[in-house]
Amino acid sequence: MSKLPPAQPEQQRFEDHSVIVPPHNLKTAVVHTAEPGDIAMDVVEQGEAALDRLKGEFGGWMQVECDSLDAARKSLHQRGRSKASFDMLFRAGHDIKGNAATLGFPLAGRLAAGMSRLVYHAPDKTRIPLAVIDRYVEAIRAVVRENRRDANEPTGLEVAERLAAWGEKFLAGELKDAYAEIAADAAPALEMPAKPK
Repeated sequence: MSKLPPAQPEQQRFEDHSVIVPPHNLKTAVVHTAEPGDIAMDVVEQGEAALDRLKGEFGGWMQVECDSLDAARKSLHQRGRSKASFDMLFRAGHDIKGNAATLGFPLAGRLAAGMSRLVYHAPDKTRIPLAVIDRYVEAIRAVVRENRRDANEPTGLEVAERLAAWGEKFLAGELKDAYAEIAADAAPALEMPAKPK
């Protein structure tokens, strides 16, 4: 079977500029199976193999995420509690929340989720104590720095649970009756592993 030549991108011309619209070739990457709903396991295996090849870089990528989070925290301290500073902090935390489990740091993701929830739902963000933001950022950075990849690491779990409990108490006090609307969305309580006897 011969391959078709690559499609030329569509170009929309205007008086003072042109817009190039690249072709959408994603349909060629889809593998159809004999039965509807079946999963092409070879494609899944290829994806997993690609992730395995990249695993050595995950720690570096998480460090970059942590650097962004720390920069956002420093901006909050230096530039004040502006909407822009809180937005930057939220975005950095939310990025970690979304990427941490994939990159092998689920505990960092849990911590980032708690901080993001606090920042997102606080009606007056200026009332969030900066010391609490600092504790969240320091805990996330420590998890990555110490390469703590176990989601059940006891010290990290305890820190995450205490910060989450503080955050929920703060939000309940700030939101009053409106807290009921978000209470069900709270992250599930962490179960501490049984202490060895």
